[in-house]
This record gives sequence, C-alpha cells and structure tokens, in this order.
Amino acid sequence: MGLFGRKKKEKQEWQDAVLTVYACRGDMGVIPERIQKAFGPLQKSFSQVGPDHFQMLLTDGSAMDFHIKTDAAETGAQAAGMMNFFAQARLANQEVQKAALAQIRLFNCIVGIGFQVNGDEARTEAVQRAVFGLADLLAGFVLTPQFYLFHADGRLLLSIDGKTDFESFNPVADASFLERGRAEETQADTERKARSIAACRDRGIPCIEHLRAAVMESECRIPAPEKILGRAVAVFAACVRSEALTNGQGEDSQGLVRDMEERLEEIYGIRAWLSDEERDYLDGKRDDAASHNRFGWRYECCAVLLWALSLFELGEPREICDASRLGALLWNNDFDSLMKKAKCRSMEEILDMQDLIFRYDWACVDARIHGTKVEAVNSEIVYEWHYALNWLVGAEGITDWDRVRTTT
Repeated sequence: MGLFGRKKKEKQEWQDAVLTVYACRGDMGVIPERIQKAFGPLQKSFSQVGPDHFQMLLTDGSAMDFHIKTDAAETGAQAAGMMNFFAQARLANQEVQKAALAQIRLFNCIVGIGFQVNGDEARTEAVQRAVFGLADLLAGFVLTPQFYLFHADGRLLLSIDGKTDFESFNPVADASFLERGRAEETQADTERKARSIAACRDRGIPCIEHLRAAVMESECRIPAPEKILGRAVAVFAACVRSEALTNGQGEDSQGLVRDMEERLEEIYGIRAWLSDEERDYLDGKRDDAASHNRFGWRYECCAVLLWALSLFELGEPREICDASRLGALLWNNDFDSLMKKAKCRSMEEILDMQDLIFRYDWACVDARIHGTKVEAVNSEIVYEWHYALNWLVGAEGITDWDRVRTTT
C-alpha cells in the first residue's frame, strides 16, 4: 500500500511509524481482544501497561504500542478537527466527500498504533495487513501520517489532495450497533416516527423518512426517578462551577465555588451522584476553557432531566434555558422535597421527545456538513437535549453518563 513511503534499504535501520484506526462503536470493551485477534501469530505477548495503553511484543522481538481513546470530549474534538481539515480537500465527487465528512464526525473511538519499521518490506506489509485487519474487525478506518484515510478493505476513502477510490459511500453510524442487530420496529415506533417527521415539517426542519427511530420502545429503559434527580443535581453542580469560574474574579470565585459545592453536598449529597468526569471537574482536574465551556452548556441537560420529572417545562430548543429558574428550583429545595414533587413522565412521552430531538440533531449535523444552518433551532441546545434524552432512554444500551453518544 506504500503507507510509509519507504523503499527497501541496504541496512536494517529502524524507524518510528504510526497508524491510527478510527471507528464508531458503543462496545469499547472489545477493542483489546480484537487487537490480539487481528495480529494473530505475529504476536508473542500482549499486556496492559496503563488505563488506555496496551503493548504487544512481536515474535521478532520488537514492540508495538496501542493507545485507545474513547473519552467523548477528546474523540469528539479530534473528529471535529479532522472533519474541518478534510473539508478543505477538493474531491471531484462532492457526494463522496460529504459522506466521508459525515463518517469522520461519527468517530468516537481512536486507536493510535506506534511501532517501528526497517528495510524488511515483508515484515512491514505483515504489520500493515494486521492493522487493516483490526480496522476490519472494528468496522473502522485507517489514517496514515500523510493524511490518507483508508477503508478497512484498503481502498482510499479520502485524502487532503483530493483523491478517493470510491464512486459512492454510505457512512457507518455504529458498527457494534449494527453487529448486534436491531429490535423490530413496532406500530408504536412507526407512529412515533411519523409524528416526529410531521413536527419537523411543520417547523421547516429538514428530515428523511427512512431514518429509523434511534430507540425502539422495546429497547427503552427509563431510570428510576431518584436516579434522574441525582443525575440532574450532579449536572447542576458542574454547571454552577463552570459559571462561577467563567464569570467570577480570582480567589473570590474559588471561595464562592467551594461554598456552593458544600451547600449542594449538604442538601443533595452530590458526591454520590457525580460521574467520573464531573468528579474530576469539581476536583479541579479539568480546569481548562474547553471543560468550562462544555460543563457550562449542560444547564440544558439539567433542564431536560428535570422536565422528565415534571419539575421544569421545555419549549422549543431555540433559546438557552433560564438558569435562574433552575437555580431557584434547586437551591430552594432538597432531595426529599423534590422527590415528593416529582412525577416521572411516561415512557411514551419521553420517547416522543427523544425521537423528535434525534431528528432535529440529524438536521443540524447535516446542515453543518453542507455549510448551512437550521434556522428554527439552536444546534448547541439540540445537542445537549439529545445527550440528556439518550441517557434517559438508554440509547444503544449506554447508561454511563460520560459515555452517552448522540449518533444521528
């Protein structure tokens, strides 16, 4: 495939090389096992040396490093950067380019593979075949240092200099989701989809009729009301920290944050409800502008979670939610008083909202890919609503808040 641009040399000089596999998956836990399967007889041993770092010793004595990235913020940022980069490519076939950009945006799993090559072309080809075998097992794609993005079958999907081997291409939304199969669409699911499509048309929001429901009624799993409230107050705590540190001044802000977090712990016991990423943020381990912005936007998630408990009303996702109303509700109550007031909306009502926002988000993503905008809604708000609703219905079987995905 000529991925490294090197010819056979007289001396067996070792040089560093890297390939990266990108995929869209929900079952991240299978990746180490599939690495071993792809390399088969080439490997002598395989071990974990860090939380997301694995090392393989090959039969020739050389080592390979595998760094697996699945953090939603990190993979999302990389996918967005790659999409913007490849948007500059000048493909004659614009439809293939648009589809390839849509595929890149969906990537949520990155496997960076570091190894060494020498003048042994047969060895280099064997390693390359194994990497592409891994991409095939993950239904993923391989990116080379020259910024050539290859399909697992070896065909070039997209390059920055405007090359492709494809005449047409359909993005793969979630390989693991496709592998395990989908539940059958019932009459209730079909009717829900029809209502969502009608609502989109009434609001002038583009939609496609063949886009199936993201979650079937038989797959839906709504958390218990206390878990929804716990999730809402955890999200709120991170939002409060973001707002105070973003809008405050110096040491006074830090003191205010401590006071507010202590108060939230007293009335809600927030530490018991925090996700890993939220705990890191409250502990100051994620103290950067991107994290402040990310958690600040999640007032919208909090609003959706409280809506699910009939404690907050939602309109259309056009204007940002009233954070002062959220604050008045949460600061002037405690866990017990809110649980007494809460009434969880029905599965049907929550699924209706999730399916509609899922289609809104599809329209917003499609508009970004084509350089346009959906005027009827705010795409940032739609994304946050989609995130919270996907957690509420257990989309793709994911119940870990930090791992929720908004595949469209």
